[in-house]
Amino acid sequence: MALYKYLLSLEEKNRYSFYLAVFRLFVCFHLVKTLLFQWAYLDILYGPRSFVTPVPTFLTELLGIPTQLLRAHYPWLITFYLLVIMLYLFGIGKHVTALLLFLCYETLQRMCHLVLNGGDNLMKFIMLYMIFADSYQYFSIKTRPLKNEILRRLSNLGSNLCVRAITLHFCLIYFWSAWHKIHADVWFNGIATYYTFSIGRFKGTPWNDLLARNGIFVTVSTYFTLLVETYFPVLVWFKKTRVPVICCGIALHLGIYIFMMIYGFEIIFIMTYGFFFTDDEWSALLHKALNRVSRKVHWLTPGRVLPAALLSPRHAAR
Repeated sequence: MALYKYLLSLEEKNRYSFYLAVFRLFVCFHLVKTLLFQWAYLDILYGPRSFVTPVPTFLTELLGIPTQLLRAHYPWLITFYLLVIMLYLFGIGKHVTALLLFLCYETLQRMCHLVLNGGDNLMKFIMLYMIFADSYQYFSIKTRPLKNEILRRLSNLGSNLCVRAITLHFCLIYFWSAWHKIHADVWFNGIATYYTFSIGRFKGTPWNDLLARNGIFVTVSTYFTLLVETYFPVLVWFKKTRVPVICCGIALHLGIYIFMMIYGFEIIFIMTYGFFFTDDEWSALLHKALNRVSRKVHWLTPGRVLPAALLSPRHAAR
């Protein structure tokens, strides 16, 4: 009975329409950026000269398209991939375009799986979940609301369940990572950062060697990582502890970004934090930030506030 009431409440409103749209834009820019970085090596990664043995993909298994055929005509595949990204960026085609984008992304991943990391795997699942979400109420060419009540409620339910799947999946990643770290001697004994910072591949700053020799930094950073990954899946669900634990998570990933030169992985994880806040929470945060900036630069008279309508989908469409 409680589950039924919860599902009914999810049908009333798309609680995450704003950040779903923001993340949709992020997905498009991230995919284009990744493709541009790979541009000079596309033939080696996805073409007939590729050194990677491809894994069977959804397209090859369902439609019977030979992988070698895709490799032989990889420029057409990449062109179609870019076209779908542009359509998704502007919200054209909506759920159909999201499905096509996921299929293209999953196909390219399996054609060259050796270049993937944990961030790519998380992104694939998020894109799968977003097929069922309405991320088109903001930043889209057409933002017409659904007039059919049944379709509208189903859309709201799909969107809210999509975000819940993303957040649960994200927490599961942290929990599983912490579980394995706790059972590793270097993490349990508080010296994992020493070995990580001593590897040449991860020397992102000239201070890595100095920090690796600092016992306090090594111990604190190692156990800080363990604590964040262990307690994040619990504390993030409580309103009083959500912001502090997310700030700790952002600090953790920024540290990895700066000191270990792992870029895309960390950006994806930081952007995923936004799904833990509803539209109302984002609206209050942006409203407060805009008013604070306005008072400082004298855009508005002291004491005047911005209307809440500025953050509504209807205003965004105009």
